Amino acid sequence: METTTEQIPETLLYEEFGGRKYYRRGYREVMLGLKNRSEIMGSSIFQSLIVPAIVSYLMRVLPMKEFWVQSSEAGLRLKHKENLANDITIVEKSKLLTPTSLKYSSTPPKFIFEVDIKIDPKDYSDEPAVGSEIDYIIQKSEKLMAFGVEGLAWILTPSKKIVLMRPNRKMELFEWNEEVPIFGEYSFCLQTILEALDILPPSSAD
Repeated sequence: METTTEQIPETLLYEEFGGRKYYRRGYREVMLGLKNRSEIMGSSIFQSLIVPAIVSYLMRVLPMKEFWVQSSEAGLRLKHKENLANDITIVEKSKLLTPTSLKYSSTPPKFIFEVDIKIDPKDYSDEPAVGSEIDYIIQKSEKLMAFGVEGLAWILTPSKKIVLMRPNRKMELFEWNEEVPIFGEYSFCLQTILEALDILPPSSAD
């Protein structure tokens, strides 16, 4: 499908960084008239259960006098034309001093969780088109870590893997039943979290 960024409605834009615009997965079907915009804006049942399950866990284990836990595609503005969305962020309260602000945050989160990839990895702001899902994970993670984020956990539901990115470390790959470090003494086991809420059956091998 031939297209340019000028033809794509801004409502389909998910993120913008590194001189590129990233549009929501499924936007090409919208442009072809095969789907409407509302069909690509939401999350799957599984994704929409994972996010609050992790948020609930974090609010139990983290000292809430020290940290905010944000969700619902928390907006983050790095600089002009550098706007990102994050599924879950952990932010130090001592750094985020305006919790009632209606603007995107410009405070680096301490840690970020992403559940699956929400964008179409093909990029139309450059020619030839570049990008892949792993490229997107690496580029977004590196951009956020350069901004001051201490770590990112990418939860991938199709493969049931977790990619952990931390500054000055190699990319790490975890199974869902493994304990994944967050920061300090804090960690999480996604399998245990989901089993406790009956999202996954106990000892599920799927």
